[in-house]
Amino acid sequence: MSEISKVYGQYQQSLESSQAEYSERLKTHSKSLKKRYDELIKKFVKSFADDFKDEIKRLEIKRIAEQFFESTEVRFVAIDASCHKQQSANFISFYGGAYGSQGTISFAETGGKLRYNRWEFNKDVSMVAFVPIPPDVMRSSVEGETSAEGPIVYNDTEVAEISSLHTKIMQLAEIYLAYSLANSSATDCPRIILIDNSVGGILGNTSFAPSSITLGKGDFNGESLSEADIQIALAHPFNRTLEIPSTKRFQPHFRLIAEAAWREKRKITAKECDKLQPDTFETGARFLERIGAGKLNETEKSFEFDVDPRASWQKSLRIFETVCEKLFRQKDPHGVCFKLKNSNELEYFSPRDIMFLVGIGLRALIELCWRRRILLIGIVKDSMSRFYYKNFLGTVNLLRGGDQFKHFSLPLTDRAIAELLPNVDLTLNAPWATFDFDSCFMTLHSEYLDNKWQVKGYFTGMGLEVTRPERIFLRSLGQFFLSPDRNLSSHALFIDRLAYDGWDDKNSSKVSIKTEGLGEINPLLFDEATGPPKLQVLTMYLLAVLVRNHFPEALGYPDPLHQADWGAKSLQRRVVGLLDSSEWAFKSKPLSKTFRVIRDTFR
Repeated sequence: MSEISKVYGQYQQSLESSQAEYSERLKTHSKSLKKRYDELIKKFVKSFADDFKDEIKRLEIKRIAEQFFESTEVRFVAIDASCHKQQSANFISFYGGAYGSQGTISFAETGGKLRYNRWEFNKDVSMVAFVPIPPDVMRSSVEGETSAEGPIVYNDTEVAEISSLHTKIMQLAEIYLAYSLANSSATDCPRIILIDNSVGGILGNTSFAPSSITLGKGDFNGESLSEADIQIALAHPFNRTLEIPSTKRFQPHFRLIAEAAWREKRKITAKECDKLQPDTFETGARFLERIGAGKLNETEKSFEFDVDPRASWQKSLRIFETVCEKLFRQKDPHGVCFKLKNSNELEYFSPRDIMFLVGIGLRALIELCWRRRILLIGIVKDSMSRFYYKNFLGTVNLLRGGDQFKHFSLPLTDRAIAELLPNVDLTLNAPWATFDFDSCFMTLHSEYLDNKWQVKGYFTGMGLEVTRPERIFLRSLGQFFLSPDRNLSSHALFIDRLAYDGWDDKNSSKVSIKTEGLGEINPLLFDEATGPPKLQVLTMYLLAVLVRNHFPEALGYPDPLHQADWGAKSLQRRVVGLLDSSEWAFKSKPLSKTFRVIRDTFR
C-alpha cells in the first residue's frame, strides 16, 4: 500500500470514528433535552401549523395585519449582500455590495398570495462599492494583535487574510439600502424589510467606545464629529413609549440625551427625569460634562447641553448619507477616505469607522421603521450561539427557582437544540418557533458567583459590566419545513424582529430583573401565560407564506431572500471579473517608475 493510500485510510477511520462518537453523544444529549423540554422549554415553544390551516385563525391574522399595516396588500423588500477581497502585487482590492428583491403579499386571498415585482429601470437599488487600497494603509486598518513578545508581524498575504474591511463595507451597503428604501416616498416605501443578517447582532456590534473611532479627525463638507456627537449618535434609537434608552445604571447618559431630545430643549433637570434615580442622573451628567457635551449645575441638579442633541443627530445622519452616497452611488475612488480637518490630506476609514457608520444607519432605520410602521426582520441560517438556552432560559430558570446546575449540564448550541426538538416532541409540526425573547439576553445571563446564582452582564477587559439594551429587538428560533416522516427537515432559522410600541409592550408579561451592577432591567417577556405576541404570529405567518421550498438548497428559507442572494452573487461575479482585469492596470504602471522618480529627487 502506498503512503498516500495510508493517509486516505487513516483519515477515513478518523472521520468514521468522529461521526460515530458525535452520534452517540447526540443520543445521550437528546435524553437530557427531553427532560428539560418537558420541564421548561415546552412552555416557550409553539407549533403554528394547525393555526395557519384554520380559516378562523387566518382571519384573525388578517385582522392583525390590517391593524398594523392598515392594508391587506403589503409591499416587501428582501435584502442580501456579498463581499470579496483580492490581493494584487501592490494593492488589496475590496468589494462590498447589497441587492434587494421586492414584491407584495396579499392577505385578502386564502393562505396569503406572494407576487414579485420588477424594479423600474430608472431605479437602481443595488449598492456596490469596490476600492483598491495600498498595503501601507491596510496595515494601519488591521486591528492589531499582540503577543507576549510584542506586536505580531504579518506578511502581505496575512494582512489581506485577516482584514475585515470588505465585510464591513458589505454591512454598510446592506443597511444603507434598507435605510434608503425605508426613507423613500410613501408610494415606494416597503412595509416589510427582510435582511439576511442579525439586525440585533449588528446593533450590538456597532456599540463601542468612541476612543476607537478616528472619524472625529475628519471634515465632512465643513462638518465634523466631536466625542459628544458620537455619544449622542450611540444613544439612539429613541422610543419614549418603550422607555428606550432605559433607566438602568449602565450608560445613564444615553437616557439624559433622550430626555433632552423628547423635551426639545438643551437644559434638563433631575426632577424632570423622574424615572432616573438622583445618583444615576448625576453619574450620567458628569460623564457628559467630562466629554465636553455640556455643563452640570450641582446646585440646580440640572445639565445643559452645549449643542441641541437633535441637531447633533441630524449632523451624524448627514455625514452617514454623504459617505454612503459617495461610496455606493457616485463610486468615488476616494469613497473610503475622509478629509482631515484644517488640511487637504486624506485619511482612510478604519474598520471601526465603517462599523460606526453602519451603526448610525441602523439606528436611523429603526426609528424610521417605528415611525412608518415598517416590519423589520432579520434572518440568520447558521450560528453557534447559546443565547436562547444558556442566557434566556437560564435566567428564567433562575427566576423560577429551578436547578441551575442541572440546566447548564446540557452543552448543545441553540441550533442543535432547535433541530432536535421535533425529534423529541413528535407533535411539533412546522412551522414552529420558540416564543420571542428580548435581545438583551445576548449578554444578560446567570452566573454562579460568591456561592450564589445571580443575573449579570458581561465584563469587558477593563472590568466594566455591560449589557445590550432591552426592548429594541426580539429573537426567536423557528423551523419551516419538516417532511411527514421527519427524515427530511430544514435548518432552524434565527429570527430577529424589531419590537413595536402599542403591540409588544402590551402583549408582554411584567418582569423586573434586579442586578447588583446594572440596576433594574425590564425586558419584554413572553411565556406560557401570554403566549407568543401578536406580531410574532404575524411574522411567522408572513415567513410561512414566503417559504416556497422551490429550491432543494434553500428548504425552509424565505424565497425572496434566496432571490436577493442570487442578485447579490450576480453582482459579485461581475465585480470579481473587474478586479481580475485590474491586474493589467497595476502591471502597466509598475512601481519601478515611481522609484525612479523618487531616486531622481535625491540626485
